[in-house]
Amino acid sequence: MSNRKNMVAAAGCLSALLLLSACGSSGNVSIKNETAASVDQKIHDGVTTKEEVRQMYGDPVATDFTDSGHEKWTYTFSNTKSDAANFIPVYGDLRQGQHGTEKHLTIIFEGDKVWHHSMNSSAIKSKAGLF
Repeated sequence: MSNRKNMVAAAGCLSALLLLSACGSSGNVSIKNETAASVDQKIHDGVTTKEEVRQMYGDPVATDFTDSGHEKWTYTFSNTKSDAANFIPVYGDLRQGQHGTEKHLTIIFEGDKVWHHSMNSSAIKSKAGLF
């Protein structure tokens, strides 16, 4: 009976470890729960200022300039989970995969005001290894 309890405890610990190690996120957490509609309610082209954007979303992950000289701020957030096949003995050692979603918020400024903005979300998938 003691051996069975140890096996159940070990299985429980392994399951908890797998669940905790199977997820990951990166990027600007301030856009994690945003949608195109929610961003449109907060950002108004020609009205919202750089400072207001910075107060809402923090510093962008990247800044750049368009060909026409407008400043562009980019915010990204990725949320991924490991594929179940990663945990199959031997096979999981030879193949690793993840799937999830990635969000991008791009804001282009004309002077101090938002000129144009867009928010999109897409499914992502990555694989590595021999298979």
